[in-house]
Amino acid sequence: MTSASAPGKDPCSVTIEHVQPVDEKHGGADNMSNLEIICSSCQCARNQLKQFFENCDDILPDKFWYASIKHKNPKYRQILTDIYPDEWDKLRELLSVKEQKKKEFLRQGE
Repeated sequence: MTSASAPGKDPCSVTIEHVQPVDEKHGGADNMSNLEIICSSCQCARNQLKQFFENCDDILPDKFWYASIKHKNPKYRQILTDIYPDEWDKLRELLSVKEQKKKEFLRQGE
C-alpha cells in the first residue's frame, strides 16, 4: 500500500466528497448518504464552482449538486443540460482544465 499524494499533486487520485456541501448555506449532512468517492479533479472543479457562485452571493440547488456528482450517467447529465445549462457549462469548463492537467501528468511518466 502506498501513501496518498499531497492534495493537488496527483490528478488521478480519488477523494471522498460531500454530495451536498456541508455548510450553513447548503445544509448538507456529514453522513454516509451524503458521501461519494470521486476523482480529485471533479472534487476540485465542484469546489471551485461552489466558490464562484458564493462570490456572486448565490448558491447552487441541491438537485444540481447531486446531478453534478453523477454527471457521467446520461440521466443526470440530461438534468444538468436541461435544468442547469449555464452552471453545467461552467463546471465542464473547470473539469476540462483539470482533465488537461491529468493528461499532462500521465504523459510525464511515459
